[in-house]
Amino acid sequence: MIMRLTILLTAFWGALVYPLHGEISADTELASMPQRSSVLVLYPDEGEDHALGELHAVNIANLAGRHAEAALAGISQYQPNDRDAHDALIVVNSTYGQTVPAALLDDAMNGEGATVWIQPDPASLQASAPGLAARIGWLAEAATTKTFPEVVYRGEHFTRSPDSTDLVAGIRVTDPERVEVLAEMQAADGERMPWALRSGALTWVSESPMPYASEDDRYMVFADILSRTLAPDAPDVRQALMRIEDIGPDADPAQIRTLLAAIEALNVPFAATVYDTFVDPNGHFSNGRERRFSLNERPYLASALRDMARAGGTLIMHGQTHQHGAMANPNFGVSGGDYEFFRAGLDTGGRFELLGPFDDDRGEMWDARLDLAFANWDAAGLPQPWLFTSPHYAASQSAYRSMGTRFPARLERVLYFGGEASGANNGSNALYGEQFFPYPVRDIRGDVILPETLGNWAPQGSVHGRSMEAMLETARRNLVLRDSYASFFFHWYLDPARLTELTTSLQAMGYEFVSPQLAAAVIPARLPQADASETTRASQAYWGEVGSLRFWLRDQIELIILALVLLAHLLVFSIGPKHRRAAAH
Repeated sequence: MIMRLTILLTAFWGALVYPLHGEISADTELASMPQRSSVLVLYPDEGEDHALGELHAVNIANLAGRHAEAALAGISQYQPNDRDAHDALIVVNSTYGQTVPAALLDDAMNGEGATVWIQPDPASLQASAPGLAARIGWLAEAATTKTFPEVVYRGEHFTRSPDSTDLVAGIRVTDPERVEVLAEMQAADGERMPWALRSGALTWVSESPMPYASEDDRYMVFADILSRTLAPDAPDVRQALMRIEDIGPDADPAQIRTLLAAIEALNVPFAATVYDTFVDPNGHFSNGRERRFSLNERPYLASALRDMARAGGTLIMHGQTHQHGAMANPNFGVSGGDYEFFRAGLDTGGRFELLGPFDDDRGEMWDARLDLAFANWDAAGLPQPWLFTSPHYAASQSAYRSMGTRFPARLERVLYFGGEASGANNGSNALYGEQFFPYPVRDIRGDVILPETLGNWAPQGSVHGRSMEAMLETARRNLVLRDSYASFFFHWYLDPARLTELTTSLQAMGYEFVSPQLAAAVIPARLPQADASETTRASQAYWGEVGSLRFWLRDQIELIILALVLLAHLLVFSIGPKHRRAAAH
């Protein structure tokens, strides 16, 4: 009881002091909204593996969502002058056996606006268009089986997975005055070959950047080239995002406050993911006895979370239970370790393996789950969240739709499914893949996604994380990108000293830590309008609640109640012995 009173006295002092430390206001962060352009993205709809090519085109359309609103269509469906309704054209002809309409090639070469063309066999395209090679200043040569494990871009070496075994087309520049080589592949012996090059308004990329994409991959190179092509005058960005991860009702409030003190000493904005209900349905950690409790039953922790918000922390909803039912998904069915919105297993190395949507996957189930989570946040006295992060970055299409109707933005990596562009998805969701973003985007579903680019730090020996050295090397390499985001997450129960080390190292590189709402402010509203975007309006409501009298009173009322309870206990202990002595006489 005395410890609880001490904690809440600290909360009382924090409620008075934290606003003086500079509450992060969305009003001060709202930048002028940039003008969005329009881009037409064409995907393969014929030939071998065209469904996979379509999924890659969805991923690339999502990347275009940094600066543009994307429309998707099949390559074979292209009609003369279709591109005229858009500011730019992206052709993802990344599979074999696709017929390219003559009108598409003619419009790509002669139309106004930029064209980005992705194709592994330029020789077939040049053969179908005599004179094209002379016009663009480079010539396609025979494909090579040689391995090129790196892509060199602006002086930095990005990886190219050895699993990328597709033949690579040889390209020879014939007119250096007309061609700018943007990036080169490099072999182990130092030989280089153009990977991406620009001739006039045409940007050519030698392969789809999507297979085997990782934090250090040539995927980052493509994303930067695309961003510079669609918005050549956009400013450079050097921003960092800190996210504290997996705070559930079983978290230790003392550790949360120790971590918060470390963050306060750094004086940087931050976010924290929170799930509201802890479940151990099979009693894995409680001798076979089921356990379930929510944040409103853990007032110490709820008070610490409110202090996080008062200190400038953006609290993010991280699912409702961070597990699903009584099943092992994939561990023991216990909150924090399992998936909530998608089925999962473990591979032979102990790594997570996605298995697909649940058998009973439906929107109504997810709607009810998220609505219950909002109610539990309110019961715990937490500000209503405007951001969401899916547990373990996985959810079904119907779950994403439920999230999209409740949250204007998410901070995470996202699953995308085959047939989302063509509408050919039959509900089986058999083809899907995760995409991470180098920068904020609005994806083809209309959802604003904030980037996570560095992963998470984990102690040596863990299969679920990265080393400090690897994270910092990724951040250093990414400084050559125009949109350079160092976004990571850090679990609440790890050593705060490592969080301090990571943060100060990123600051020394020139990264500025920003709040999620500032990062989201570069993406304007879905529809043209004069006022703020959905994310800015939602974050303003969040900070308005954090600064409200109701929010401040929550801790004070609880403090008063506990003080009265403590006083009653003291009276009982002091009066009880007197009664016993009187009875003895």
